[in-house]
Amino acid sequence: MEFEGRRGGWWVTGLVAFGLLFVVFLEGWVLGGFTEDPLQHTPLALVEDGIRVRGPLPPFDHTEQGKYVSRFENGVTAVYTIDTALQNAMENYFKRYRVPYGVFVAMDPNTGKILASVEYSSVNPKAERLAFRATYPAASIFKLVTASAALEEKKVRPDTEITFHGGLYRLGPKNWVDNPKRDKQKISLAEALAKSCNVAFAKVALRWLNAPTLQSYAERYQFNRPIPFELPVQVSRMEIDQSERGLAMTAAGFGEVGLSPLHGAMIGAAIANDGIMMSPCLIDQVRDAKGEELYRCVPKVFSEAISAQTAQSLREMMAMTVINGTSRKAFRVKRREASLRGITIGGKTGSLTGEDPPGKYSWFVGMAPLEDPEIAVAAMVINHPKWKIKASQVAKEGFASYFQSENLRRIASQ
Repeated sequence: MEFEGRRGGWWVTGLVAFGLLFVVFLEGWVLGGFTEDPLQHTPLALVEDGIRVRGPLPPFDHTEQGKYVSRFENGVTAVYTIDTALQNAMENYFKRYRVPYGVFVAMDPNTGKILASVEYSSVNPKAERLAFRATYPAASIFKLVTASAALEEKKVRPDTEITFHGGLYRLGPKNWVDNPKRDKQKISLAEALAKSCNVAFAKVALRWLNAPTLQSYAERYQFNRPIPFELPVQVSRMEIDQSERGLAMTAAGFGEVGLSPLHGAMIGAAIANDGIMMSPCLIDQVRDAKGEELYRCVPKVFSEAISAQTAQSLREMMAMTVINGTSRKAFRVKRREASLRGITIGGKTGSLTGEDPPGKYSWFVGMAPLEDPEIAVAAMVINHPKWKIKASQVAKEGFASYFQSENLRRIASQ
């Protein structure tokens, strides 16, 4: 009898639970809780950490109130973060020079909102999502990671001097090993970054860092990590050989390191934003057919890569790249557009031969104005066989277009 009583109790409990589930289901049906997904007939999908695009992104060919907008058949509207004037200007710039491959990404460093994402290829017009591929060698852009690690670990200051011989760009054991008899040249860390001195960065890593430390700082900048974004982004892979050679070559920008232009812009944005990297965002808001908000881009901190003090030092060092470093010709004051007069710009260049796609890669990652950065950019150009333009020139055009539009908006609002 005791066993039968227990079984009877379980039966009653099960019946009550079923009844409760039925009531919940009925309420959901009556109140509309089980209606279809409002984004079902669009290429968009809401996910736990934001929104994603299923399939190809709709083309940026429709504007409303100065913003790119997509209107879908079911009445859903998506508004993008893109600055239409900047996007158009950079598209026309690449078309003018017909570069084999060119990418320009700009973002607001304080919010992570994408201001431009421009891709162009004269040799492969059907190429897609070039901004989100990480098959491109990071080259000397990686020197920003090396400098970050050495500064953050308080091993060096911007004015720390490195002695060397053999020129700025030669790199090998014969010149990265200290030789007091031959090391007669001197260069500060700030100058080394501005002029992209390979041997100086190899020596910094060998003297004050090690492979695990350098890798940890690369991962603070989100190398080897997936980037949350509306579209798939290839992971920027970074591998470092534990040997002396592996450390020296990687620190100077010659390691097994890939970088996507989107990620490059995020690195520049993190340095611009006092070391805080924001999650990138391309879709500003989504509304249903009734105008009710389904989604809005809310700025999110992705990682804290470095301290505000280190970021400040890096920005000051990157200013020298534009003043008297590797991009001084592109940003020569006498040749600057009116919109850039009085604007302080910082950057880092990189160049290296790559294979996917093949060609000579040119990079520029930077931000402006340095006192309170509004825009961070990554420009990449692949030239083959002859040089068309360099990434520094692309970046300068991007900065000029952005601040020209900003000036017009400010005048209009007065």
